[in-house]
Amino acid sequence: MVVLLPLVLAACFASSGSTVRSRHDVSSFYAESPPTSAAPGLLLRTEPLTSSTGTPIEVAGAHALRLLYVTRGPTGRATTSGAMAFIPNSPHPATGRPVVAWAHPTRSPLNVAPSSSDHPLEGMEPWLSSMLERGFLVVATDYSGLGTPGNERYLDGPAEARDLVDSVLAVRQVPSAHASSRWVAWGASYGGHAALWTASRARRLAPQLHLRGVAVAAPVAELVQLEHAQGQAWAAKEAKKDPPATRGVPILVVQGTRDEVVPLSDTELLRSSWCAAGADLALVLLPGATHGSVVPTASPIVVEWIAKRFEGARSVNTC
Repeated sequence: MVVLLPLVLAACFASSGSTVRSRHDVSSFYAESPPTSAAPGLLLRTEPLTSSTGTPIEVAGAHALRLLYVTRGPTGRATTSGAMAFIPNSPHPATGRPVVAWAHPTRSPLNVAPSSSDHPLEGMEPWLSSMLERGFLVVATDYSGLGTPGNERYLDGPAEARDLVDSVLAVRQVPSAHASSRWVAWGASYGGHAALWTASRARRLAPQLHLRGVAVAAPVAELVQLEHAQGQAWAAKEAKKDPPATRGVPILVVQGTRDEVVPLSDTELLRSSWCAAGADLALVLLPGATHGSVVPTASPIVVEWIAKRFEGARSVNTC
């Protein structure tokens, strides 16, 4: 089951028309190796976002960029990650645009970075358009090692958190972004695992940023139960991958009642353990939603919840 989880997650979020052709038009963008002393979040380069075959990606009311930035591997060595940035065309507020950092789910085919794929926006609608209309800047990491040198560290929570935090640091260096220090992490499925880990790591990794909340849809968590590892020799190893319960950061969890990959019982266990630890958590159930439909179904709820965090409103704790 452990080996199959990435394949199952990818299949559930795959688009029926999702095929990837030659990357020869964009692959050279990712080739740069960072200096060993490069600071995490250093922006190395940008270019207009295209598909893998060079077709420009147009997003209504915004301009889209491909980014390459520096992050850190498990030993602290500098490495790189690609990302996408979606910057509203509307005037930016004096305080800067609030930032939403998207953590994508496992995609299909596997090992294809969203920013260099033939369908970069897969899984990002309708919430992306709604966020851009509200003036939010959206940055979407590929995760280091996915499309860049090295190996993606699947279900490595600390690495995922670094990828997200450093993507926010990087996009703040794009002159046209006018990004503020206020941000929210938002992720689905495997990306939910990344976003929840970010809740516990963000302040330590980048104290100059202000994480206002974390929103997740059907997050991969409580791995022992999810992987049916109870009583197995490898259960303790799986448990170490669970995002640690975090206090002081508002958390929104949206979950479909008919999810066939991350079942409701798994998310209820997450709520129970996090609430017991004193987390500020709200769980919203979506009747009939499956793993594949939970993100589009939850989009209005997630966008409104994030808007409230940027407005400074108190979150509703359902613990």
